[in-house]
Amino acid sequence: MEVRLLVALLSLAVAYCRDFPECVGRMQSPIALSTQSAFPGMEFLPLELSTYEMDPTQVMVRNDGYTAIYSFQFPDNQPIIARGGVLMGEFQFDSLHFHWGANSDRGTEHVIDGGRYAMEVHLVFFNRRYESIEQAQTQRNGLAVLGLMLTNSSDAPNYGWVPALNEIQQAETSYTLPDPTVFNIRQFIGPDRRPYFNYHGSLTTPPCYESVNWLVQKKVLLISEEQLNVFRSLRDADGNQLVDNFRSLQPINGRPIVYYR
Repeated sequence: MEVRLLVALLSLAVAYCRDFPECVGRMQSPIALSTQSAFPGMEFLPLELSTYEMDPTQVMVRNDGYTAIYSFQFPDNQPIIARGGVLMGEFQFDSLHFHWGANSDRGTEHVIDGGRYAMEVHLVFFNRRYESIEQAQTQRNGLAVLGLMLTNSSDAPNYGWVPALNEIQQAETSYTLPDPTVFNIRQFIGPDRRPYFNYHGSLTTPPCYESVNWLVQKKVLLISEEQLNVFRSLRDADGNQLVDNFRSLQPINGRPIVYYR
C-alpha cells in the first residue's frame, strides 16, 4: 500500500481517537469477514425490502466532502422498508453512499475472504420506532446498513445516475437528477439478499456510534473503470481529490459473525 495512503489513514485514526472517543470502542466497523470462520445462520423469515422496485420521484446527490450521498423520494412518500431476516423491527431507508479507492485494487471497507474490491455501497436504514435517523443512530438497535461490493468490469451496466456526480465536483454541493427513474434501487442491487454476513458494529465515520446491525452481501456488483473515475473526480473539503475514503479494518474483539447462505 502506498506510503501516502498509510500516513493518511494513521492521521485519520489519531483524529478519531482524539475527537470521537466512541471510535475506539470494542464494536467498531469495518471488519474482515470470512465464510469459513463465520457461524452458519438460519432465517426464520427472509430478509426483504418492500417497495424498493418502485421508481423514485426525486433523487438528489450531495458531495459532503467525504463521500457521495444519494437521497430519494418515492410515490406517495412511501419509503422503502427493510424487515425480516436478522432484523428486530422495521427499518426505514434513509440514503445510500459510496466508498472507493484511488485505484481499483482497493476501495471497499469490509474485506471478504481476504479480498478487497474497488467500491462499497452502503444503504442506510433506521429503526422506525424512532422519529428520525439522528435519534436512531445513538441507540443499540437503531440502524441497519446493507453493504454491497462493486468490482471494476467492462461488462458493467451504464448507470444513468453516475453522470450527476459531474455536477457536485466541489464539497458541500448538491444536485437533483433531472430524471429520477435512472436510479431504480432494485435494478441496481438486484432481487437477492443472500448470501450475506451479519454482525453488530458501528458507523465507519465519526461519531462511530456502535448502533449498526450490519448486513454485508457476498454478491459483487459491477461498475466500469470509467464510472469509477467519475467518483474519483470529486473533491474533498480541502480541494483535494476525494479518494481512499474507506476506514481501516477494526478488531473483531470476539463478536459473533453469522453467515446466511
